[in-house]
Amino acid sequence: MKKLLLLFVAFGMFSILEAQNNNSVGYQSPGFYLGIGTGIESFSGMIGVTADIKAKENLFVRMGAGIGGWGGKLSIGIRGEKRAGSSIGYGAFFSYATGLKDFTTNLETTSGNKDVKMDLHPAMTITPEFSYKWVFGKGHRFYISGGYSVPLQANRWEVTDGSILSPDSKKAMNITTPGGVSVGLGFQFAL
Repeated sequence: MKKLLLLFVAFGMFSILEAQNNNSVGYQSPGFYLGIGTGIESFSGMIGVTADIKAKENLFVRMGAGIGGWGGKLSIGIRGEKRAGSSIGYGAFFSYATGLKDFTTNLETTSGNKDVKMDLHPAMTITPEFSYKWVFGKGHRFYISGGYSVPLQANRWEVTDGSILSPDSKKAMNITTPGGVSVGLGFQFAL
């Protein structure tokens, strides 16, 4: 963990020095970005690809696809930026998690711990978020983001083998369903 933190600090310092070239008057961001992202409740899921298309100066339409804890994840949203160079950003995105059929996991039930078969239903969320991006090189960027995913429906999982979950297992399942604190990071190439 210390090595990872040290790597982020070093990368951040390098990015700040490089970004000074991109913060000069007249710098404009490229029209298209393609990259990878990761996180928890993030735009791209636990791991995935992202694409940002410039709609107008400092406003982007975003698309993401990846794999999350609730199956596949597809997202679409908008993001605004304070300026084209390194800066804060804000936006919102809609996500659709595909869910999983016949998912088996070990949970505590009223008859003890056992493998429980369940369906994880598709789930949708809306996530407002803030971000910060460091721009370097020819407009490439590294970003961090945070927000809160609001679930758009209830009852997103169902036990299918007749098991009765303990209250603790029900709480655990409700915590792992899409929704809650969103944290992400990613890297995008300017194209």
